[in-house]
Amino acid sequence: MADDPVVAERGVLTASAQVWDLAVRRAEVIRELAGQRVVSLEDADAAAARLGVSRRQVYVLVGRWRAGEGLVSDLLPGTSSGGRGGGRLPDEVEAVVREVLRARYLTRQRRTVASVYREITRECRVRGLRVPSRGTVLRRIARLDPVKTVTAREGRDAARALRSAGGTPPEVTGLLEQVQADHTPVDVIVVDEKHRLPAGRPYLTLAIDVRSRCVVGCATARPASRTSAGSSSG
Repeated sequence: MADDPVVAERGVLTASAQVWDLAVRRAEVIRELAGQRVVSLEDADAAAARLGVSRRQVYVLVGRWRAGEGLVSDLLPGTSSGGRGGGRLPDEVEAVVREVLRARYLTRQRRTVASVYREITRECRVRGLRVPSRGTVLRRIARLDPVKTVTAREGRDAARALRSAGGTPPEVTGLLEQVQADHTPVDVIVVDEKHRLPAGRPYLTLAIDVRSRCVVGCATARPASRTSAGSSSG
């Protein structure tokens, strides 16, 4: 069955009787396999012999059944999904997905993926386009910028934790082009020399070259401040 009849979309309405019968035969075999925790090579080979496909195709069908809704239509043959990851869609379908995500998903109503996918399905069918798989839509959502997504759905405050405090830092290409300072209290207690009373924990300030990750300066005793950072690299 290497050359499956082409179906415009994986739906009952567009499937011919021949294609539907093929999906029914597949479902009779694959449904049982998909219920197993692990499909053995022996079971896969037996199913391949019954369906007239390769062992690899059996595992593909099992994956489609598990990822689908448990319906015969999950196993309808379809056109290519665009290669590994299903990244390529016809331009018209891509435009529909992009527009529905913008108008329905990236909003404060925070619609579910299921409702957004139903909207994409409806729009594609109205325009006579092939309906993308749910997995393809999920991958499109995963590729959205997380900061823009959270901002659109939950507001700027919710996205604040995802933003860089200083924006995008400049690229460092040379030694000593950028030095960063960090401070930490030392795990010891300093005591007064005369009365032996505790005076507190000293701080260690390190200046680190970003390019080489080498320590280029250090200071101790004083708490973290602009002065201690300057003396550590001076």
